[in-house]
Amino acid sequence: MDPPLGSAANPRYQKLDKPALLSLCPLFSGLSPWELKSISQLMRLVEYRKDEVIYKEGGEADRFHVVVSGRFEASTASQGKKKVLAYLRRGDYFGEMSLLTSEPHSATLRALSDSLVLELKKEDFKKTIEHNATVALEISRRLSTRLRGTDDRSRSLLKSDVISIFSNQHRIGRTEFSINLAASLFRETHQKIILLDMSPSGTEISARLHMAEKVPITRFHNIENEPAGVLSTLVLKHPAGFDVLNVAHGEKGSRGESILSPLLNHLAIEYRFILIDLPSEMDEMVQKALSQSDSIYFVTDSNINNVTEIKEVAQEIEKELSFPEDKICVVINEVFLGIRTTQSTRRELFGKKMSFSLPATPGIKEHEELHATPFVVDEPEAEYSRVVRHIARRISNNLVGIALGSGAALGLAQIGVLKVLEREKIPVDIIAGSSIGALIGSLYSVGKTAAEVEQIALEINSKFRVSRLLDFNLFPVRGLLHGNLVIKHFGVHLGNKTFEDSKILLKITGANLSTRQVHIYESGYISDAVRASIAIPAIFKPVMLNGEMIVDGGILSPLPIKALQQAGANKIIAVNVFPSSRDILERRILKGEADEKESHFIKQKNVLSRLFYRLKKSCVKAFYPNVFDILMNTIQSMEAEISEIEAEGADVVIRPVVSNASWVELFRPQPFIKRGEEEAIKMLPRIKELVSQQDSA
Repeated sequence: MDPPLGSAANPRYQKLDKPALLSLCPLFSGLSPWELKSISQLMRLVEYRKDEVIYKEGGEADRFHVVVSGRFEASTASQGKKKVLAYLRRGDYFGEMSLLTSEPHSATLRALSDSLVLELKKEDFKKTIEHNATVALEISRRLSTRLRGTDDRSRSLLKSDVISIFSNQHRIGRTEFSINLAASLFRETHQKIILLDMSPSGTEISARLHMAEKVPITRFHNIENEPAGVLSTLVLKHPAGFDVLNVAHGEKGSRGESILSPLLNHLAIEYRFILIDLPSEMDEMVQKALSQSDSIYFVTDSNINNVTEIKEVAQEIEKELSFPEDKICVVINEVFLGIRTTQSTRRELFGKKMSFSLPATPGIKEHEELHATPFVVDEPEAEYSRVVRHIARRISNNLVGIALGSGAALGLAQIGVLKVLEREKIPVDIIAGSSIGALIGSLYSVGKTAAEVEQIALEINSKFRVSRLLDFNLFPVRGLLHGNLVIKHFGVHLGNKTFEDSKILLKITGANLSTRQVHIYESGYISDAVRASIAIPAIFKPVMLNGEMIVDGGILSPLPIKALQQAGANKIIAVNVFPSSRDILERRILKGEADEKESHFIKQKNVLSRLFYRLKKSCVKAFYPNVFDILMNTIQSMEAEISEIEAEGADVVIRPVVSNASWVELFRPQPFIKRGEEEAIKMLPRIKELVSQQDSA
């Protein structure tokens, strides 16, 4: 075991050069060796464990800190919400502001890894400033830039993530997954990625990639003393864009577990993502790596015994390390047995933990044996590659979700939005749909192009064709229409596809009238979910699910942004087709002007024409608004209000409103689709800016 925290008696620390470490801090980099030695003698080395809080916001300041090794997070809390101010690593410092101003700490400092700092007591800090003009001048300069908001610590919001990949089983594709994940992360982010082979021999990844060099872990003793670029000669560059470091820790008595944290901290100076491919045996080194990770991916196959075993291992790690449940993920590699697990099955097995199914993909085993290039690079459109890419985008906070809402015929505008996104190659990782948005989203998610979805909509180009979809209920106890003809018509395009068959992750919402909660469909036949989501109350017969009544998803979530957030979307585009109060006023003005022109025109006609006009107006007045118009306008008024509230959770909201249109005009899709394209084009600069952002946190 390591010596207790805060102890300078740790034998490893006796070999650390405190003056040299102090010189890495910008405040002291301009001092002479004698000055550095004098100040370092006043400082002590203190160790902090991962997740340990150094000080809390509002607490009294009593020390100045310089980071020797490790990662720290500075954050504030307001109304229960946490805001990250900065990420700190070697050479950074903290605590000086409160010491200078004699005010409480303005932020909370937490260690993100096992870390080592140099600490200087308050009185010694003040003496150092008083007796050293160079330090005082540097602090004054930095204080001035910070107060002006021009602090030059530009990397302060750059975070490094440590991701461990572990399996307690052999030959189930763990290393292959690690390699492909590293390649996908680079392709999606173009940030610095390093993959560590932590096998005892340090050769598992190198053998797979034909990269032979390995480094014994003892080479990294006292790496805290080494300059930032010391690893450059040991790291191997892979053509796929990521780096590889083969670390052999199988030597007897190497005490590799005590070296691992400083090594990871050193890598964090340079790399955004650090992936660790761990061996299958749970030893002290593996336990240390897991404890220092920001997230853990457990890999297994679909053998029920292996799945149960990895589930127990994940639960044990979660409990022993107090690891957050949302940072644990299970990946079921189904390449070997070929049995595809469903989302509902995985949720039943692993609860709230994230889980993914790597589908059986023809040729992947042969590719692994014959090629050094990762499979995701050579076959980017294969199902296996798409799942790995989704995981990489989730890790890098790049998942783009699109919310397609309700609106009956108004929702056809969403097809135009999809056409623009597809044409501009805007990635869509998750689709959440309500009502007509569920129908359009499901067609797009199973692989239809936006143009093909448009053609499906154009098939219904007359009132007669709309009428052919209406299957009236002989005994309309729960709904006027069965809804079977609608599903039969569109079911031709959806077939028997399930959610697991969708090429884009799909979430469909329904409204559970029994619980008054949103029901999210994510498993089973897609057509069944669509049927429930379009079940407009009193018009379509509701769907019964386990004895509970499900109707149109738009009733409770007309713009299903929350479903996207729950699915992990980081960048959300929403399509709100409901007219605002301003749009409605504009519609009324346009209608008034049109009626006035028509009336003026009719006055110029003969008596018979005027009589026919009045008769037509009387008929329209007698049948409009009818019960369906009253019902739909009531529902859409409510949905419009809810949509405005839900839209606040989106990063970009597209509003393709056709002012003079009605909910019933499914027979004229062109104006809606055109409007969707126009509004999406207007929002393209914001959309492109959103998807191009690389979230460093």
